[in-house]
Amino acid sequence: MNRKVGRPQGGPRGSTQQANALAEFLLTLTAGMTVRELAARYHVSKTLWSEYRSGLKIIPLELLTRLVQDHHAPDERTRHGHMETAAQLHAAALEAAHRDPVPVAPPSRPSPTMAAVEDAAVMEPAASPEPPERRRRPRPLYLVGGGAAIAVLTVLALLLGWGSPSGDAVFAVGPGGDGVFRWDGTDAAGWTRIGDGAKRLHSGPAGLFATGTDDRLYRYEGRPGHWSLISEPGGDFAVSGVHVFRLAADHQSVAVWNGHGTSWTTIGGPAARLYGGEPGLFATNPVEGWIFRYSGRPFAWDRVGTAGASFALTDRHLYGLTPERALVNRWLSDVPSAPWPPWTYAAGPAAELYGGPAGLFSTDPSRTRLRVLTDVTTGLADQSWQDIGPAGAEVAVGREAVFVLTEDRSRILRWSAGSGTWQHIGGPAQTLAAG
Repeated sequence: MNRKVGRPQGGPRGSTQQANALAEFLLTLTAGMTVRELAARYHVSKTLWSEYRSGLKIIPLELLTRLVQDHHAPDERTRHGHMETAAQLHAAALEAAHRDPVPVAPPSRPSPTMAAVEDAAVMEPAASPEPPERRRRPRPLYLVGGGAAIAVLTVLALLLGWGSPSGDAVFAVGPGGDGVFRWDGTDAAGWTRIGDGAKRLHSGPAGLFATGTDDRLYRYEGRPGHWSLISEPGGDFAVSGVHVFRLAADHQSVAVWNGHGTSWTTIGGPAARLYGGEPGLFATNPVEGWIFRYSGRPFAWDRVGTAGASFALTDRHLYGLTPERALVNRWLSDVPSAPWPPWTYAAGPAAELYGGPAGLFSTDPSRTRLRVLTDVTTGLADQSWQDIGPAGAEVAVGREAVFVLTEDRSRILRWSAGSGTWQHIGGPAQTLAAG
């Protein structure tokens, strides 16, 4: 490895000040340990450790978190402070690495609308208009964990333009799978084309992902036309916090993306469906239909309930609709009980459940009306379904609103949880997602 003349061994040599600041912090955490010792302890090569500690490469946040946890601290407050510093330095280094040295003007053409899309194409990384020597390889979004990591990735999503002024990141696929679009949070004309052909979208703190027309999974790199392949076809995909999960095409295994390339690690066996959200990753058993929660360790799953007709996750809770669709129950994750934590009544009959940070929503038994569960803080006796409007072909729940694709898929409507009003924001579309 070439080193600059006069530079001390292990000194920061990153391409940005932010990368060097992260390297200095890492050197402090690993002071007194050789790269050989680090490689043996954390199963990462000596070469990578040298590059991480010199700033030539950005250490994955998951590994950085482990280092902070292992680093001696006099008390929990100090450890928590170190964790926040690590998250902030890592976020700054990643943001600086993503920033282009020279802005590239987009091709001169009218901005496409949801109704006027171009010919579909398999979602591949678009050719850069820059000269070859200035092209930048897509940088991986490293797999991370913990509340601080989620906050950091949320900030990065905003910096990269994934969000909108409304507070929700909203994406849609055009009719017939033609084009992937991002809403800018203003009106029905405020959509930007960011990708080509796609079948389904997945959005969350980990970013935006799309099942391409070839059924493989692609990750949006933060700039229109820039996508990277991360997975072969799967039976289901789910985003939970900053993790991306895949159910194998034959439904015989569950895997988590390692944060780079097409590398995945198997973490579980057969499953019927995945449910991802802020409370974690859940999967249903393909035989009995029971629901299990991933503990965070490969092949360590906790059974949390029996079969249900539908499940949904809000920002804090898991809800389940009984098989006969007569009752909706809420899982009491913080109440220990054998053989699993208990469930409590939440609401009456429903046809389907939809959840997200903005709350729990459902269609009525006739599947024609959309309802929201009233504020659970008012007590169980006061909870009920509140009718908010017609149901649609699809429902996506964001942080501040719920988005509905009408039955004929001609319009996308937004219902604000704050004002209780509806707004027409776009359409037509094939499918949509809210992050």
